[in-house]
Amino acid sequence: MAESDPIWVLFQVPCPTPDGRSAQDLYQKRVDGITPEMRASAAKHGCTFHRAWYAADGSAFYAIAHWTTRSGANAFFNEWEIDDEPGEVAIRLEGDVGLVALGGEPGPA
Repeated sequence: MAESDPIWVLFQVPCPTPDGRSAQDLYQKRVDGITPEMRASAAKHGCTFHRAWYAADGSAFYAIAHWTTRSGANAFFNEWEIDDEPGEVAIRLEGDVGLVALGGEPGPA
């Protein structure tokens, strides 16, 4: 994978974290911390999709993001000094197939 390739990343943090935070704590951190400036920066660096959730049973926090380039994602994380949460796993996703694409259009077969 080249730095110029698009990338989907799924982030998963088992909870509670080693430092005792719950999945809802991690979610609330995003609710409180995502600013208009951060959104603009993400778009500038090529983020086309980002969403976060916590499991209903509290067992984990999840986020998924799509970046037009790997280097853009890295630049954003460096600019905002975003580090992994304790125990976080980042999974690079390959392929793209589904019933409906983002925006409600029929997806590729």
